[in-house]
Amino acid sequence: MVKIWEIITISDYLTLVNIVLGMLALILQDFRCVYLAVVFDGLDGYIARRTNTVTEFGAQLDSICDIVSFGVAPAYLLYHYFGGTWSLIASIIYLLSGALRLARFNVLNVRDFIGLPIPAGALLLSTSCEMFLKLDLPRGDMIISILGVLTGFLMISEIVYPKYLGRWPLIPFGVSLALSLFNIPEGLFLCALGYTLYGLFRGILHAFPLRQKGSK
Repeated sequence: MVKIWEIITISDYLTLVNIVLGMLALILQDFRCVYLAVVFDGLDGYIARRTNTVTEFGAQLDSICDIVSFGVAPAYLLYHYFGGTWSLIASIIYLLSGALRLARFNVLNVRDFIGLPIPAGALLLSTSCEMFLKLDLPRGDMIISILGVLTGFLMISEIVYPKYLGRWPLIPFGVSLALSLFNIPEGLFLCALGYTLYGLFRGILHAFPLRQKGSK
């Protein structure tokens, strides 16, 4: 019999903080818990690689925690704050897409991400929701619902997204994250949008490569 305490690692404890933050996002109805969950989701993988403690148990635990923090929580917050039939449909589509995205990730062994990673999708949707609530735009519920559906489709798409962008993006991300904790989500939204569009445009360029000079 395998005992939990014999296989759990330091990085797994960080993963558990992730799911606790997801639960708090639901209880407190606070987008900031989702933002912090993204940080711990990144930290657990980093610590696991640095300490050479990458395990199948940790990978499965990570996906279970991710579906709560980045699937259930953003979907619930979308419907909670905007309500209505369209928001409900968008929330369901987003959640199902996130679950399918994580399941596909677990069975693939590829260098890059296939489809928009669910943490990025959660950031994009959550920051958008918070911004729309601040702006109080007419028909904002319809627009945010469309964004939720599009985010879901991007997660289950075959667009390739890089796993690592280097260290330089950590600076604007860190500053944006700090601002988001004071209810200023615009910077974090731009980070999520930039990553989303980067993969999208790179996919378009790979699908329709430019002709080499002199070719007919």
